Amino acid sequence: MNVLLLGREEDCRDYLDYAEQRGFAVCFFAPPQLTGDDREQWRRAVIDAARAAVDLDGLDDVISFHDSYQIQLELLRAELSLPTRDIDTLLCLADKTRFKAHPAVRGHITRHIELDPSAKAPGALAAVTKALSFPVVVKPSNGFYSAGVVKAEAPEDFPKAFLQTKRVCTVLREGNGQSRMLAEEYLDGNEYAIDGVVSRGRIIPLQVHRKLPPLVGPLFHEVAYLTEPFDAELGRDFSALLADVIPGVGLDDSPFHAEFRFDGQGRLRILELAPRLCGGGTTTYQQLRICTGLDAYDLLHRLGREAVDPQPLHHRVALEYDAPIERSGFLKNTDRAVGVCRKNDVTTVHLHRADGQFVLAPPLNFETVLTAYFARDTREEAEALLDVLMTDCTIETETEKSP
Repeated sequence: MNVLLLGREEDCRDYLDYAEQRGFAVCFFAPPQLTGDDREQWRRAVIDAARAAVDLDGLDDVISFHDSYQIQLELLRAELSLPTRDIDTLLCLADKTRFKAHPAVRGHITRHIELDPSAKAPGALAAVTKALSFPVVVKPSNGFYSAGVVKAEAPEDFPKAFLQTKRVCTVLREGNGQSRMLAEEYLDGNEYAIDGVVSRGRIIPLQVHRKLPPLVGPLFHEVAYLTEPFDAELGRDFSALLADVIPGVGLDDSPFHAEFRFDGQGRLRILELAPRLCGGGTTTYQQLRICTGLDAYDLLHRLGREAVDPQPLHHRVALEYDAPIERSGFLKNTDRAVGVCRKNDVTTVHLHRADGQFVLAPPLNFETVLTAYFARDTREEAEALLDVLMTDCTIETETEKSP
């Protein structure tokens, strides 16, 4: 199989390892930003840039795990007569402001407002105080990896949160051409995520993630996903909400990663719905393989070409550990953290950044340093392992680069 992957090779090592094991030929392409609202101009810009960079003849598939490349992905797939998804749907899902305003979504979200990007902190605080109740969460409209997501417990906390998020929005605009700022009322219940696929209109949740430790702010870096196969009986509330939202926004023949949180009254709310595999593909693939024996990358290649009906082969518990960075600085002793993972029977460990590289700590971080995947038989075993990792498997930084 010949595959074109929209993204950077260094961000897609997991898929590249998968492809090499199966004899796939993979080439990479970072498509141009899309400006304005002229879709024909978008198409020409993307196709011309792609043809100048790679050989499009003989490709069997084009894929991407990148939020900001989903429109370019569909433009290329259409050009090559591959199955496509609706661009208006993808535009809605790529931007939290559009998503929250959609009629199919409005009844399933918390109260929020869009903040004027030119506003100063006092003006933004006045708007938030008028429309919402504290605590609130400030976030970019099109962020990822929880970058720029900050909780303000009370009005006096808002200026710092506002400035942190505004800084991340500036970076996102430089890379994606747009990023707005939202403030929404904080939901104080547990947070979950679901990976699945939509095939020929059928919504198929595959696995559910519990986010640990509980995300209570002020920052929301996701340290661990404790993952189990989706249980239709226990997950009735999730299924009902997805049955409202997914057909309503028009998503079909696509993977999805949906994030949820319960409010103080126990009502389920949706935070976002992404039309891609989770974690650069890696999280969905590695966790699903551990939990069910299913192959998420294979499903991705088959969607739109045929109806899929994945049936779990077994039932296990997976733990994904994303080693947190406490302070921005230059990495050191990453090999020690890898060694801790191996000592605890890691299934797969990805070290994305090397000693000596500079990394940012939350909420300004956009990149993962170390991600490890573990298989366990029970939830209790996975939770006990997380306690060990949180103590022993930490990533160290220093303020000056070692000679």
